[in-house]
Amino acid sequence: MPDIPPESFALLGEVGVYVRLIWLFSGLITVLIGFLCYVFLAMRRAKEKEAESREFSIQMVEGLETERRRVSRELHDTVLPLVRGEIHDLVRSICMELMPPDFTRLSLKDTLIGLCIQFTQKTGRECPWCIEEEVDFSPYSTEDQLHLYRIVQESLTNIEKHTGTDKATLIIRRSDLTPPAISIFVSDEGPGLSGNETAKKGLGIRSMRQRAAIMGANIDFISDSGNGLIVKIELPIPEIREK
Repeated sequence: MPDIPPESFALLGEVGVYVRLIWLFSGLITVLIGFLCYVFLAMRRAKEKEAESREFSIQMVEGLETERRRVSRELHDTVLPLVRGEIHDLVRSICMELMPPDFTRLSLKDTLIGLCIQFTQKTGRECPWCIEEEVDFSPYSTEDQLHLYRIVQESLTNIEKHTGTDKATLIIRRSDLTPPAISIFVSDEGPGLSGNETAKKGLGIRSMRQRAAIMGANIDFISDSGNGLIVKIELPIPEIREK
């Protein structure tokens, strides 16, 4: 048997090290590929769930609007002709609140100002408003305008029901965010949401969150105990929304 030079043993040892390194590297690559596949599938499932959730919210809100119209028509056609005096005015007011505004004839600005006026007439409380002239709602779809109208309407309704404040305020302006957006603030000087679990979990706030999500807007409920509540909506301008 021929003698094997020591250099050959050293070479074989180096080859063995390289083989082990190759196997280790291959294992790491396999683990990395598996991890990336997991992340990809998780992201896809999350997007699918988000799409399903948004579709569910759209269906719920559309169903709610359909039911509002139906109830309004029923009250208008069957109850309103049978009552007189204060009851007649009350039923008529409910019908108007349930039916959506006709945005083919009225601007969103006018309908929001109308909500403030109605709030004062109904409650006897002040409701000043400030809407910047630069604010333009015309680029928004009729559906988005209705969602925004309902959010402001629900905010004022919550102020009427859950606070003893003498004043509500509506402010709408263009924000300096990047990208730019329209900022809407509905505020009161009441006790705020702290400790009011009924208001926090109520159908009204859930509905506002759903409508904001459908529009692609951000909505926050800013509340400190005893310092009132601010409903803040940041609504992206349609032309620069991400596609």
